[in-house]
Amino acid sequence: MGQIDFDGSNSTVKADIIRGQTGTTVKLGGLLDTDGNYIQTEKGGDLTSASPLVIDTDGDYFDVTGTVSFAAMTVAADRQFTLQFDGVLTMTHHATNLDLPGEANITTAAGDVATFQSTGSNTVQCINYTRADGTGIAGGAGTAILGSDADNVLRWMHIQVDGNASALIDCAPQVGAARFNITTVMDQTKSSTFGKSGSDTVGSGATEVTYSLNSGGNVLTIDLVENVTSLLYADVTQNGSGTADLCCQSLVDSDNITIAFSAGGSVASFDLTGMSGSEWLSFRVAYIAGGSG
Repeated sequence: MGQIDFDGSNSTVKADIIRGQTGTTVKLGGLLDTDGNYIQTEKGGDLTSASPLVIDTDGDYFDVTGTVSFAAMTVAADRQFTLQFDGVLTMTHHATNLDLPGEANITTAAGDVATFQSTGSNTVQCINYTRADGTGIAGGAGTAILGSDADNVLRWMHIQVDGNASALIDCAPQVGAARFNITTVMDQTKSSTFGKSGSDTVGSGATEVTYSLNSGGNVLTIDLVENVTSLLYADVTQNGSGTADLCCQSLVDSDNITIAFSAGGSVASFDLTGMSGSEWLSFRVAYIAGGSG
């Protein structure tokens, strides 16, 4: 490494080379000035979600709190920054203001992380999006699953229904079970117990889901915020002698998923509230949401 020595006659040159010097700390000038643009990645303070979302200048990695959706950001040009979302909100795609992968809106989930580049003042492109559950981003132009619509997506849920000695049941996504593209639209919390003609709602916003049972106890309805367009597959498994040889028939009713259970491979209905406290059943449903069919 070379060394440059300065004396009093070189004071002007010294000031040009070592700009922004404070005390004994030397800072590089121009675009590498750490007072204005970051040489290293720094975590800034939390950002409260708003429309537009304001990107602060105290770092380039931020947690976004709150659930206010947005379609634009307030940010200077030529910045690259990363956001981790702490809750559920929707980012609306815009060709220039907020250019998202697949030219499709994104509904976030807690723990999702995205990196953005501002190509101009308040002009932002998302260059990477990673979901907390490891699933990909569905939707976007040219990805139609059903008909000619490009806004439909494939999902796969796996639900467990637990019996109760008081003729009640509760429902929840089965822990550790296979699923696909579901956590952003379905709360993972177990419902409270309910009986015939009863229901319970868990979650809020985009992940709200209501489980309800008919008066006969054999038909369970799952009401999601999003519209269910078509069912592709459904099956049921069970434990305990009381739930042996179950069958299920699924259909879409008013954009909701309805599952009718029957016993012993016959047309006889199976009353879910008749399961004991040690018995449960689980069912899987693959479906398409969005589009018009």
